[in-house]
Amino acid sequence: MEHQWIRVADDVRLEVASAGPGDAPPVVLIHGNGPNCRQFAPQFTTLAERYRLIAPSLRGHGRSDMPSAPTVGDFTVARLAQDVLAVLDHLEVERAHLVGNSLGGLVGFELATTVPGRLATLTTFGSTAQLRSNAALVWTVRGTVAALGTTVTGRLAGRSAADPEVGRTIAGLMAEADRRAVGFVSWNIATYDYTTALRGNAVPWLLLRGELDRGINRVLGSTLAVVEAREDAQRVDLAAAGHFANLEQPAAFDEALDAFLRGHLPSPERPG
Repeated sequence: MEHQWIRVADDVRLEVASAGPGDAPPVVLIHGNGPNCRQFAPQFTTLAERYRLIAPSLRGHGRSDMPSAPTVGDFTVARLAQDVLAVLDHLEVERAHLVGNSLGGLVGFELATTVPGRLATLTTFGSTAQLRSNAALVWTVRGTVAALGTTVTGRLAGRSAADPEVGRTIAGLMAEADRRAVGFVSWNIATYDYTTALRGNAVPWLLLRGELDRGINRVLGSTLAVVEAREDAQRVDLAAAGHFANLEQPAAFDEALDAFLRGHLPSPERPG
């Protein structure tokens, strides 16, 4: 895994991990709110021989920069999606397969609906296409992050993992995030709805549903309805997986992802 820093704005450089052959099909891996590119370490071990893997740490996460005078507007999903596009432009990647966890899935929804030509496929896990949070919950989450910081909130987030060891990994990754970034993102993703835009979208979509991801599964109904209504979308259930399926059940995750990607590659590009 190689790391470089790519400038996506005047005052923001993103840490970007990459591996794999330069001429292999590009796959962009995007983490959730709090973790960073190292969330995908298992996939860098197992998939880099067949794909060109690109994993940015979103602004304010991991070792990526915070804006010099950050505001909530610097952390909208649209702004984060623009950063990802800037990374792809810098790396001269015209079209990529995108894999997103939680917030990373929302970035994928944004790109699929605004610049569908840049995505070959979309894979999401731990993400719902529609959410309506009440104001009290939003203020509680933002206040908790502001008061306790990302070390403590990381431990709380880690409890959503089905595997305690994975929970500790997530807590460690979240401790590297800037509390302002996590708080601003939490505010911006409290209420959104991509279902209408995704219903007629042309980007092939794989939804990986963690059996034990109770928080997301409670609000996944409208998203599953969109998947079921589309001929080019599919759902795969991952047993014994929670919110961080790529870490909790990496073998099953990799198998499902690889099968989906292979099915959407032109024959000459299909990995052997």
